[in-house]
Amino acid sequence: MARIPQTRPIMSDEMIEAAADALANERLVMGESVFKFEEEFARYIGTDHAVSVSSGTDALILASIALGVRGREVVTTPFSFIATANAVVHAGATPVFADVLPDGNIDPAEIRVGRDTAAVMPVDLYGLPARMDAIADAAGPDVKIIEDACQAHGAVYKGKRCGAWGDAGCFSFYPTKNMTVGGDGGMVTTNDERLANDVRKLRDCGRVSRYEHDVFGFTSRLNAANAAIGRVQLRHLDEWNERRRALARRYAARLGDVAQLTLPPMGTRDVTPVFHLFAVQCDDRDALAAHLASKGIDTAVHYPTPIHLQPAYRYAYGFTRGSYPISEKLAATVLSLPLFPELKEEQVDVVCEHIIEYYGGA
Repeated sequence: MARIPQTRPIMSDEMIEAAADALANERLVMGESVFKFEEEFARYIGTDHAVSVSSGTDALILASIALGVRGREVVTTPFSFIATANAVVHAGATPVFADVLPDGNIDPAEIRVGRDTAAVMPVDLYGLPARMDAIADAAGPDVKIIEDACQAHGAVYKGKRCGAWGDAGCFSFYPTKNMTVGGDGGMVTTNDERLANDVRKLRDCGRVSRYEHDVFGFTSRLNAANAAIGRVQLRHLDEWNERRRALARRYAARLGDVAQLTLPPMGTRDVTPVFHLFAVQCDDRDALAAHLASKGIDTAVHYPTPIHLQPAYRYAYGFTRGSYPISEKLAATVLSLPLFPELKEEQVDVVCEHIIEYYGGA
C-alpha cells in the first residue's frame, strides 16, 4: 500500500475553475468573490459580519488591535501553535498564559483576570470547542473574548458554532485546515459592526479613502482567486467534517482497548468537534512515530514545544520549564495520526493494525 500521509489538502476541478473564473473576470485583490465569501462565511458561522484577511495570524492580530489590547495583557494558552501568542505581541499587548485541561484546551479555572487584563484568547484546539461559557464567566463582563477558532471551522459548542461565541472569532484557511482557500487566508467573525469596520480598515492600509489613511494599517487583504476557492470549499465543509468524525470514530473503535493510548474526546450532546487533528497521547510518542514511519505512515506532533518554552518567549518573558505542567506533558506525548476527508477506511485500519502490533496486541 502507498504511503499514508498525515494530511492532504483538497483541490478539485470545481475549485480550480472557480479560481480561474475569478482571475479572468474580477479585480485580483478584493474582487467580487471576496465579498460574497465574507457574506457566506458569516451566514455559516451565525454572525452578522465576517471580514477576510490574509492569514489566521492576521485575523488574530487585527481583531486584537481593533479591540484595544495595546499596552495591556491578554490571557491565552501556552499549548497552541506559536501564532496565537505572537498575535498578542504584534498587537502591542503582553501574553499571560493559563494552563490547559487534559484535552488540550485552556482551563477556565486557570484564567486569572487582573486590572491590566484586556482580553482572553482561548483556542479550539484540534477542532474541539473550548468551554466558552465557563471562559466567559472567568473573564467577567469587562474583558473581551477573542476566540482562536483557526482549527475549528464548523465545530459546535452548546448549539453555537465556534467563532460566534466571543467579541471576535478568528479563522485560518492554511492548507492543512478543514477548509482552505488554496493558499493562505483568514477571517474575523463578529456581531460588532464597529469592530468589523475597524478590521476592514486595518486590513487595507488604514484606508478611509483611496489616499487617506487615519490609522496605521496593514496590507492584509484576501485575493479574489483564493476567495473563489474558499466559497467552493465552504459548500463542502459540513460533509468533510462529517467524514472526519466518521474516521475518528473508526480510530476510536479500533484503538479503544490499547491501554497505552489516550484518545481524543469524541464529542457529546453539547460538543460537536470537527477533528482538524486526531491527536492521541502516549508516553513513548517518538518511538511509536518512528515505528509508524517505518511502515509508510506519516504522523506529526502538534506541538512539540509549548509556547512559553519557545526561545523567543523564554528570552523575552523569562518563562521556565514547570510553569505549565499539563501543557508540557501534552507537548511530550501528543501524536497526530493520519486524518483528512479522502483518507480511506482501510488506511485507518492499517494505521490501527500497526499501532496494535507495536504495543504487542493480537
